[in-house]
Amino acid sequence: MSAQATSDRRRPSVLVIDPSASNRALICECLRQLPEIRTMATGDADQALQMFRENLPGLVLLDTTQQDTNGIELTRKIRAWELSRIETGISPWTPIVFLSSVTDEDTLAQGILAGGDDFLSKPVSEVVLLAKVRAMLRISTRQQEICEVHRQLKEIAILDSLTGIPNRRHFDDTLAVEWKRCIRNDTPLSIVLSDVDFFKQFNDIYGHQAGDFCLKAVASSLSESLFRVEDTVARYGGEEFVAILPGTDANGAYAVAERMRQSACDLHIPHERGIDGRVSCSFGVASTLPSTEKAPQQLVKTADANLYAAKSAGRNRVILNLE
Repeated sequence: MSAQATSDRRRPSVLVIDPSASNRALICECLRQLPEIRTMATGDADQALQMFRENLPGLVLLDTTQQDTNGIELTRKIRAWELSRIETGISPWTPIVFLSSVTDEDTLAQGILAGGDDFLSKPVSEVVLLAKVRAMLRISTRQQEICEVHRQLKEIAILDSLTGIPNRRHFDDTLAVEWKRCIRNDTPLSIVLSDVDFFKQFNDIYGHQAGDFCLKAVASSLSESLFRVEDTVARYGGEEFVAILPGTDANGAYAVAERMRQSACDLHIPHERGIDGRVSCSFGVASTLPSTEKAPQQLVKTADANLYAAKSAGRNRVILNLE
């Protein structure tokens, strides 16, 4: 995409929906007095909904009487689609201003209840229309900024500040969700709990700054060892990491853990008191077929026991003892 095209996409846009081609042309001509915005126009309700989904305009100017569906019904469809796209707890919202020669109070009330935000009577004064567009776009822009800040705050809340991977809170929430999903789908669920070998000694020898670098590198290597988008690695606490593998049985989980173990070794981070003079990790694997009679915490407990067994057996290894 060219720089000009990218710049155009960033400009706020107005979607004009009016069954009359001449009315659309007049409104768009008027809006061209605002060079900071882009305009789109259609007279077809289905096309309008498609254009809305694809372009996410900052404002909709909507005639209340469409040829194939009325403007109030189209408004309901727009609001329903926005609600279906709830992200980070906030759904997107686009101001909708009705344009109509019909000015009875019942129509106005129905439009507002359907999700409209304002009402302008036709013929619309250019001065009023331009002022209304500016005002609504200001509100729309602020709402988008709030959504973005909220998204960033939520991202901060679920990510570990040091390693940049999901944190313990995200792991707990994800495990609960995947447990229920596996019950519905009657599929297995596995987790892999890992620990950096002799990490306290690493910090004592090389210092905490080197320790932080080590944890970042290990976290990245473990994450890159997962090939499926549904698999997740999180920082469990301290030098411990955990992976959730929905739909993966014991054998598959063991293979993933072994790949993760090798990936950590392949970092070749020197550790004079480590296994073979470098940083390594130990892994405990647990797998089960979730059911309402079991609890996800038991899966974690089993993985923790297997991790302890791996460390007791000499570290830098994977242990899987089936339930």
